[in-house]
Amino acid sequence: MPKSVVRKALEGFQPYTPGEQPPDGEGWVKLNTNESPLPPSPKVLQAIKAATDESLRLYPSPTAAPARRAIARHFGMDPTHVTVGNGGDEMIELCFRAFAGAGDTVAYPTPTYPLFDPLCRIHEVSPSRHPTELHWELPPSLGPDPSPLKFVVNPNSPTGALFDKGAVTEVVAASTGIVVIDEAYVDFAPLSCLDLLKSHENLLILRTFSKSYALAGLRVGFALGAPELIESLDAVKDSYNLDRLAIVGAVAAIEDEAHHRKLVEAVVENREDLTRDLGRLGFDVVPSATNFVFAKPPKPAAGVVAALRERKILVRHYDREPIAGWIRTTIGTRDQHDKLLAALKEILI
Repeated sequence: MPKSVVRKALEGFQPYTPGEQPPDGEGWVKLNTNESPLPPSPKVLQAIKAATDESLRLYPSPTAAPARRAIARHFGMDPTHVTVGNGGDEMIELCFRAFAGAGDTVAYPTPTYPLFDPLCRIHEVSPSRHPTELHWELPPSLGPDPSPLKFVVNPNSPTGALFDKGAVTEVVAASTGIVVIDEAYVDFAPLSCLDLLKSHENLLILRTFSKSYALAGLRVGFALGAPELIESLDAVKDSYNLDRLAIVGAVAAIEDEAHHRKLVEAVVENREDLTRDLGRLGFDVVPSATNFVFAKPPKPAAGVVAALRERKILVRHYDREPIAGWIRTTIGTRDQHDKLLAALKEILI
């Protein structure tokens, strides 16, 4: 962006870079963006097809009310405790809009989801970063931090580590502002912090349909929390931020719990196998509670990733400290894993 037109706060701005998305149908083994290895529920596809009619000329519900009601039923809540948006990323951005103003600080442990840093620049807030010494331990400095807005991604991304629930509870209890727990990957983990909503009115929990419901292409995220916090998010959201097809797809997905559990169980089983196999190849692997594995190869990561790409296999490489030299690999199908492991055996010789 030319310096003459960009606002001063964004001079030298480095935007968040999503994982590479090659064209569909070109035979790539795509293990770089944490998408589901299995398709969504057939009921989702049926619902979307049924909704593809002349009603598309009309705007959708401005509050995505059917999706809110379905999500609320699933969690045994009133719809006033739920809001929805265009993927988990919009839910995070709405938290910035609602709870952090120019000159404020926003706190989070690092390493974590790299979207937070550019959002701080966009909203002219200062990041208050709290480095973790061990991937699975929250820094003790996070709770006392006076920032009006804090984020904890749990399980964390890109490490895949799960923070102790007691430690997360301490952060929420010690915080004077809003704490947002991003549980985008929690369905693949052994525990959630959902029950903390009953005792902490300063807490929001974010979820997504992109991972465990296999709907990354529909872009549906949601927040759970006290009605006052939900109202604050609604007040700053864009109009019609979920389209008609996303709304009906979300309803069908969350109502098909059998398919959801089948997908989660398949990912967890394949995750255990891939973790073992990478360890046998000499990778340093972080125990994962997500749909990906975070590991450091026995050879320089840049060369390994480039060699995989030559074989049309994509993984995510991190080149900034403190995780420079680490690779994040999405849990795929058994066939995709076989291709990955065969390629790694050639590359690591």
